[in-house]
Amino acid sequence: MDEDKLFNMSDEELEAEFSRAKEDDGLQDEIVEEEIEEEAPEEEELDTEEEDLDEDLEQPLEDSDDDLDAEETEEEDDLEDSEDEEGEPDEELDAEDEQTEDEIDAEVDEVSEVQKQVFRANGREYEFTPDEIMEQFPRIFGQAMDYTKKTQAMKPWRKTIDALESAQLQHDDINLMIDVLKGDKGALSEVIKRTGVDALDLDTDETNYKPNDYGRDGTALDIKDIIDDISADKEYDTTHKILSKEWDENSFGEMTKNPEMIRLLHNDVKSGMFDKVQPIAEKLKVFDGNKKSDLDYYKDAAREYFTQQAEGDRRQQAAEQARLEKEARVAKQAELERVKASQTKQKTVKTEAKKRKAAAPTRKAAGTKKVVDYLDDSDEAFDEWYAKLQDQ
Repeated sequence: MDEDKLFNMSDEELEAEFSRAKEDDGLQDEIVEEEIEEEAPEEEELDTEEEDLDEDLEQPLEDSDDDLDAEETEEEDDLEDSEDEEGEPDEELDAEDEQTEDEIDAEVDEVSEVQKQVFRANGREYEFTPDEIMEQFPRIFGQAMDYTKKTQAMKPWRKTIDALESAQLQHDDINLMIDVLKGDKGALSEVIKRTGVDALDLDTDETNYKPNDYGRDGTALDIKDIIDDISADKEYDTTHKILSKEWDENSFGEMTKNPEMIRLLHNDVKSGMFDKVQPIAEKLKVFDGNKKSDLDYYKDAAREYFTQQAEGDRRQQAAEQARLEKEARVAKQAELERVKASQTKQKTVKTEAKKRKAAAPTRKAAGTKKVVDYLDDSDEAFDEWYAKLQDQ
């Protein structure tokens, strides 16, 4: 604008020109701000940080604590976002783990449905389900207690029963003997008739009668019961061979005095323990010069075997304990490293956030510029405005 034309303007025209110049100046400022925004189109977090910086410049120092809280909140949000991104595969793995656990539970249910327990009696194996055991146990237990009581009551009569069985006597024969003891003449005549004894040869004045001892003693009956019980097993032939041929007579005699040892030996034969212990017994027998019975060497070998087993179990438990402790230390070390890595990551995120905040360009807040009335300004302000207008 020409200087002469400016001095020739009236006050109203000069004021209008000032107002239009002010509007042009404000429009240019907005254009400059838009260009700055287009040149630095960073993330929304930067805009928020720039506004926070502007507010910090305008607000007093007391608001600094609030700004720090806002900054920490933003950093925590960044950490949560990063953890969420890393946690997505874990959620998928958890889903797979849950599916696998469901499948395992289904398999366990199927196995438990068909699971049965096997019991051996009278040389045969019998299968029972857990429901059958729980259902029948009260009744069977009562019967077993009653059977035990009756068996104890019959024990004194076992020898008599064995004698009757050995003589193959029937119940009528027993009745006949009872009648003879009561003096029944008909019974006596029947006995004489059966036996063919001449009545004239009987001397009733002097008798030298001594009853014979029929029936086996208690030990022999116990051996009979055990043999009857184990003879149905296929391993019985091996047990019989050991007692009758492989071991010496002293061992056989000692075991017949305690028949329960026969059952224990048979159990070792069935379980395979005999095949493990007998080689040790034979080695001890050779080293010792065969000074004891085969049964004694078998007992010594069994003690040595179980001692070795106990020592092996102790070493295995110690190794297992050491393995568990090592795994615990490794897991603890891994947890410490994970915590350290998490802390390092948090520090890195905070540092990067501060760097981004410090490097973000500052801009004036929109709508905060005050309108200046150049007519009321000083001469120096007016001259500065006028020089700027001339440059434009």
